[in-house]
Order: sequence, then structure tokens, then C-alpha cells
Amino acid sequence: MINVLLVEDSTVFAMGLKMALEGRSDVGLAAHVLTSGSAVAYLNAHPEVDVAVVDITLEQQTDGLTLLGILREAFPHVAALVLSHYKTPAYIIQSITYGARGYLAKDSAPSEIADAIVKAFAGDCVFFGDTLPVKEITRLFGGEEKVQARRPQNLSPKELEVLQLVTSGYSNAQIAAAMGVATTTVDSYKERIKAKFGLDTIVECVASAVEAELVTTR
Repeated sequence: MINVLLVEDSTVFAMGLKMALEGRSDVGLAAHVLTSGSAVAYLNAHPEVDVAVVDITLEQQTDGLTLLGILREAFPHVAALVLSHYKTPAYIIQSITYGARGYLAKDSAPSEIADAIVKAFAGDCVFFGDTLPVKEITRLFGGEEKVQARRPQNLSPKELEVLQLVTSGYSNAQIAAAMGVATTTVDSYKERIKAKFGLDTIVECVASAVEAELVTTR
């Protein structure tokens, strides 16, 4: 039995995945936690966990990408599998960089997620249901040079979401409504984005991000 820790702040999603795993004889949900801090505490107390399934956009404490780095350093025996609403190359590439063995969309079938858990535990790299070596993933994204260019300046998932919404023409008020935050929070995200790019305006950041294919203009 593969012991799975689910790090997911949507209780509804967690319940659905738990139900899907209950029908499997090879995979079982050891626990469900809501935050990165709770995940680290659980792993410290339960070394029998084999796979951590991580939501990339955790709302509290650190985000899923940061947690991946913690898992890689502190719990190298735990295979990490990312679940995300985002299907952009930037997130996939950064997840690889942080040590994830897999990346699946949250709209994947529960059986597909369960199969990916088994493959990640076996040491395979699983991306959108396909088992691919990291070198092949790099090739699909245009080679190492382009992969390096697409690494999103250490942007958090929320910062990259803001950048994509700005690129799509959203105003501060529209971004705030779409993300469920205050407009002052949007301003804070923009300031952090500019600092990470080392640029003076958000327009320059957008231009740089479009060129590096971190965001799309569609």
C-alpha cells in the first residue's frame, strides 16, 4: 500500500480524491492537511508516507512550490506530485526544478491521479498522464535554453496569476474580483513582481514575461 499525504486547502476536492483512492488496493490516503506547515509536521511524525500530492496554490503560509523545495531537502524519500488548475509551461518547469516527479491538472480523472501516484512512487516522471523522462519534457519545451528562459523569476503562483491577468487586460478591480482579494493586495503583488524582474513598471514586466513565454496574450 502506497501511503499518500494530500496537501490541499479545498476540502471538497480532498474528499473527492479520498473517495477515489478508497477503491484502490495499492494506494491509500494516510492524511489530508491544509497547509505547508501541517504537511511538514505530519511528515516529521510519520516517516511511512511515500507520496505527497501537493496543491500548487495553497492560500496559507507558503505556496506549493515552496513546499516542494522543503520536501526535496528535508524528505527526499517522499515523491512529490503536483496538482494545479494551471497548465502553463512556467509552472511545470518550476515544479521540475523544485523536485516534483509529476504535474497533473486538477480536472484530471480521479483514476488518472491515482495512477500517477503509483508511477511517481515507482520513480517515473508523470506529466498530464504521460510518463516522460525529464530530458524529454525539456525537449518538448524547446530545449534547455528555452527552459531556463521560462523559469518565472521565482514568482509565486499568485504573482504569476496577477501577471497573466494584467497581460490579458484586466484592471486592478477586475483582478481583485477574479482572485477574491482587495485592490491593495493586487498593488502589493505588482510591486513584488516588479522587484523580482528588476523593472520599473508592470508594463515592462509583462513585455519580459511574454517574451519568455511565462504568460500568454491569448
